[in-house]
Amino acid sequence: MSTFAENYTKQPMTRADLNQEISRRNKINATEVSVITEALFEVIKDEIAKGNKVTFKGFGTFRTKRRAAKKVQLIKQKQTVDLAEHYIPAFLPSKFF
Repeated sequence: MSTFAENYTKQPMTRADLNQEISRRNKINATEVSVITEALFEVIKDEIAKGNKVTFKGFGTFRTKRRAAKKVQLIKQKQTVDLAEHYIPAFLPSKFF
């Protein structure tokens, strides 16, 4: 079994890698897998954009996270700008991870 440090230095898995792995493990056509994973990602993005949570039991929750308004400094322009409150996508892994 590999350690976390060994896995951490590996290249991240891309969508193409994910599609290939799902296709290989389940003996499904790679094109069909690609269509399904793209649809899954679109649904997750759409729901998060609406402010809804998407939860996969045993995996985690995709949600939005509120960022408070704050002042930021633009160093090159030597000025301070107000950044409005905004929301960002976030992932919270389940306790089983």
